[in-house]
Amino acid sequence: MFKSILIRIVIPYILGILFFLQEYRLILGATAVALFLVYMIIYKRDSHIYILFLLLGVFVAFISFYSFKNKLKSIEDQKKYIGVVTKISLDSKSCIVKNNEYTFKLYFDNNKNLSVGDEIIFTGTVITDINYNKIFSKNINAYLKVIEFKKIGTKRNFFISLYKMSDNFKRNLIKIDKEAGAIINGFLSGDTEGLEEYTKDVLRELNLSHIVAVSGSHLGILALFTVILFSSNFKVRYFALLFFTYSYIVLANFSHSAVRAFIMILFVTLAQTLKKYPNSLNILVTTFIIMTATNVYIIYDIGFILSIVSTFGIIILTPVLKQKMDKRIAINLSAFIFSMPIILFLSGYVSIFSVITNLFVSYLVAFITIFSLITFIIFSLVKSQMILYAVLILGNLFIKLLNILKWININLYIPNYSLYMLFISYIIIILFFDLIKINDKFKKAILIVLSAVFLFNFYPKNQLIISFIDVGQGDSIFIETPNKKTILIDTGGNINGYNMAQNRVVPFIKKKGYRRIDVLIITHFHNDHAGGLQYVINNLQVQSKFAFKPNNKEFIELKNGDKLIVDGVELNILTNESETSENINENCLVIIGKYKEFDFLLTADAELSLMKKISGEFEIVKMPHHGSRYSFNEEILNNIKIQNSIFTVGRNNFNHPAKEVIDLLEENDIKYYRTDRDGTIQIRTDGEKYSINK
Repeated sequence: MFKSILIRIVIPYILGILFFLQEYRLILGATAVALFLVYMIIYKRDSHIYILFLLLGVFVAFISFYSFKNKLKSIEDQKKYIGVVTKISLDSKSCIVKNNEYTFKLYFDNNKNLSVGDEIIFTGTVITDINYNKIFSKNINAYLKVIEFKKIGTKRNFFISLYKMSDNFKRNLIKIDKEAGAIINGFLSGDTEGLEEYTKDVLRELNLSHIVAVSGSHLGILALFTVILFSSNFKVRYFALLFFTYSYIVLANFSHSAVRAFIMILFVTLAQTLKKYPNSLNILVTTFIIMTATNVYIIYDIGFILSIVSTFGIIILTPVLKQKMDKRIAINLSAFIFSMPIILFLSGYVSIFSVITNLFVSYLVAFITIFSLITFIIFSLVKSQMILYAVLILGNLFIKLLNILKWININLYIPNYSLYMLFISYIIIILFFDLIKINDKFKKAILIVLSAVFLFNFYPKNQLIISFIDVGQGDSIFIETPNKKTILIDTGGNINGYNMAQNRVVPFIKKKGYRRIDVLIITHFHNDHAGGLQYVINNLQVQSKFAFKPNNKEFIELKNGDKLIVDGVELNILTNESETSENINENCLVIIGKYKEFDFLLTADAELSLMKKISGEFEIVKMPHHGSRYSFNEEILNNIKIQNSIFTVGRNNFNHPAKEVIDLLEENDIKYYRTDRDGTIQIRTDGEKYSINK
């Protein structure tokens, strides 16, 4: 595997990029240093080349990271900008707007009468209460909440024409049949807008999400179809192949997995033109370097990473496996083996029938994709909805097939599958399949040690774990008791259509291996604490629901002085229920928690009147109302002794946490952590000793 010089240089290049991953900087940085030292020992002859590419990775990451961040900072609130609309949401409440300098995603308070190709002038405020890493990966520079806008003209060119055709096709499909239309549009363009959350969840459970994200398989299907169609003339076939595949990635809004496939097709076609044998591994590595050098944030695009890793697996593992099985099965199994560690890291489970379902479904998807493309071309010319009914029938049949597959599917759950387990998994895969040649005894020893370390992760630790999930400007706290009972306190909010429960909370809980919440507590019904409530109830088995003065009969009311005991963990309830204030924050639930000798305080959005009732010493305090100066002062600090404080805040314009509160903590040498900077914060304790991880 490492005979190729390009393979050997891409590894230090990747290690250089890893230094800039803020979420896992410590572990990735340490791993990168260790791997690079090992690398230098093994390949010391070419050490100067590897150092050069390590520095290149650092340089590329530095330039790209700070270029995007500086562009975001340069976008001013209420400044007038001009751009062209390239994509509009189905409800017309958001759109993508581009100009020569920026790409914006605009949000409106209500639906607007806009069309793809409209040139508009607009002002807005930058939305900062979100993590921009994935947004930058899509080459979007900022999300703006629009204050006012005005249409000033219409633009026409090749790209706009394709975008308009795609938008018109999507809207007509979904107008006739929302669910079938959405999945057909997903096959064709990778745009899953309009697809029901249930269907998306089914696709995830079956490890089939890639079929509605334009990827190498889609481009491969189109390329094969084009080659067959224009087989008689090489030059015509060459230009037809490039034209159709390029047009397709335009339709797919230049999704990274599609661009990856297109660049590889370019290299393969070029090699054939020059009558050279194309080296797939070198082409893949070159493509990866080109794409990350253009925008290093694509490492946050999971679809792109899975596309690269799956293709890598197919290239290097298929030759080994096809000696023992049918080539088609070997290809699918190779992709599955190499993508499995990433899937487990992201979701905590994998479908054990994934190889079989992917093999079966791939042929059906190939047929539907080609049929959809032909339908798209004919519809764009004729513009009659009658043409769409045949492809919609296929869409409905496919959805029925998904439901059957879900019924027979079995998922393998591996909770707490961490980053180091991901690294270990890949080392085990490489050694097990002899992808690098080392001494057999040495290989067996390494495999035994790594397998033991891997299995040790599942050894029960009998700890209380409290996770302050990063949900931006809001609260969601997940508690795991020593005997695996679960408590969820608040669900996060729903910000500009971004549901924190759907995108952060539920995936976090499922990744840990849980499908059930034993106790759900809503401290108060503000959006930033309960905006994701319905999604949690719909997607997890919630046993008991509690809240202060709930309107919903399914909830049990909690009153001042109540106590819940869950697997030895005490949750003492404090409220202001005797007061008549209409301020919901003053009447929220405060939870004073205790497990053996470990004490913690969860204050929700409590204000001073409620905070003054609290006294005691706490190892962990969730600071009230995201660190508002109206909820915490020196008088409060005199009543409670704090060892560590946590702010659940987003990147926002609320000035949380307040400078006065931060200064007060620093003056008293109290450590503090912030979810906007540290991400999800996790406390582990055996009831005496504890650790804080971020």
